[in-house]
Amino acid sequence: MKPKDRKKKLLIEAGVIALIVVVFAVVVLVDTFKFKNTYSLKADEAQEILSQTLALIPKKQSKTANGIVDRTHFTVKSVEAGETREQILHCEYETVDVLGLYNQYKNEWFADAYAYYYSETNQSMVNSAKVRQYMDEQLLAKLDEAETKSGSIDIHVYELQNKPEGDAYVISHAGTLFRIYLSNDALNGVFGGMVTVSDDIKNTKTIDYNGQSVDIEKKNTIRTGLADCFGLNNFSSAKPDASPYFVSLWNDFCDDFYLNFIKGAKWTYLAKGLITTLEITLLSALLGVLLGFICAIIRVTHDKTGKMMIPDQIVRVYLSIIRGTPVMIQLLIIYFVILLPAGVAKFPSAVICFALNSGAYVAEIVRGGIMSVDNGQIEAGRSLGLNYIQTMYHIVVPQAFKAVLPSLANEFITLLKESSVAFYIGVADLTQGGLKIRSITYSNFMPLIAVAVIYFIIVMILTKLVKILERRLRKDER
Repeated sequence: MKPKDRKKKLLIEAGVIALIVVVFAVVVLVDTFKFKNTYSLKADEAQEILSQTLALIPKKQSKTANGIVDRTHFTVKSVEAGETREQILHCEYETVDVLGLYNQYKNEWFADAYAYYYSETNQSMVNSAKVRQYMDEQLLAKLDEAETKSGSIDIHVYELQNKPEGDAYVISHAGTLFRIYLSNDALNGVFGGMVTVSDDIKNTKTIDYNGQSVDIEKKNTIRTGLADCFGLNNFSSAKPDASPYFVSLWNDFCDDFYLNFIKGAKWTYLAKGLITTLEITLLSALLGVLLGFICAIIRVTHDKTGKMMIPDQIVRVYLSIIRGTPVMIQLLIIYFVILLPAGVAKFPSAVICFALNSGAYVAEIVRGGIMSVDNGQIEAGRSLGLNYIQTMYHIVVPQAFKAVLPSLANEFITLLKESSVAFYIGVADLTQGGLKIRSITYSNFMPLIAVAVIYFIIVMILTKLVKILERRLRKDER
């Protein structure tokens, strides 16, 4: 490409990118402007939204938690606009003193749960759900003895542009979406200390049973079952994201990125997997090129001289089988049927499989390159006193190698992508690294997209190098 044409192409590409950026910026600004005006709630409207939220708060099937929430009452006195897309509900509440009741009956409740656990003939069949069901019957009756606790609290309600996926606590009112924000401190306060009670139960390690101190640190069934009686486990106390749509998308992206890669250094699964993938690809490519050249020379020798008939038939069968079956099936057969019984590990098995697969394609590439060399080159070599092997080594193969070098580079790129199936036999490659993160975070989008992006970047870099190589070869020909 001429310098003038190259400059014109760069200007066009820069203009397209600038246009996309400007359009996106305008869309974001319009979206932000549209989301500026907040619906002003009245006290009775806020009361309705708050009541609907309380009715939705999950109690993890606990009768005790249900009883506490049912005995809690809010009255919205006034509504005040907040600094962001929030409104502050000035409320008065009345609830039961759960914490006071717990402090009074703590030992008795633990003793009952402990006795129930050991009263069963098969303790392994007593799970935390059964402990919770048993204790619920006793704790629910105790709620009527609890003192009433009252106070005032400010509750924040946020106006949302879109309903977050899986959030059941977004209330639609007058065509607007609202989400009540109750922090852990707020939950603890308005429900009489439920959060404190639940946390204390989970952290209790010893109890007094029949006048003796009993260690229950490893009795998670007892502690979890009793704590679940006061559990609001499925209610998120995280502050709602009231940002405009595109800002909210970006925030979600950042959260997912942190969860999938930064938290717990899970990015190392991808880094280690990438190293393994590159090792498999490089070793397989080297062995494949060696094998491919040997097979190509055998076939060419037979075609030109009629010799090496048996090796030629073996090579033909090998090429037919490898080129006629999927690489994944080859991998499974080579590892599980042939090499695993012989005690060969996963990594060398993958290298052997991909080397055999690549060698078949390299053989045809190289054979085509050798056959493209004019027969006059061979005759010239023979006329100089070189034998067949010397002619092939010094004259034909170097010319053929130069001709097929770009094709071999493209075969390397293909091999890199095909190696992604190595995870089927448990090799910790790049794909396996993404699946490992997926199994931890239960997120499909981010880990799999990350794997695809990494493969794409590597392939683009290699493709660019192949183009540079092809240009230099063309210059050398001139």
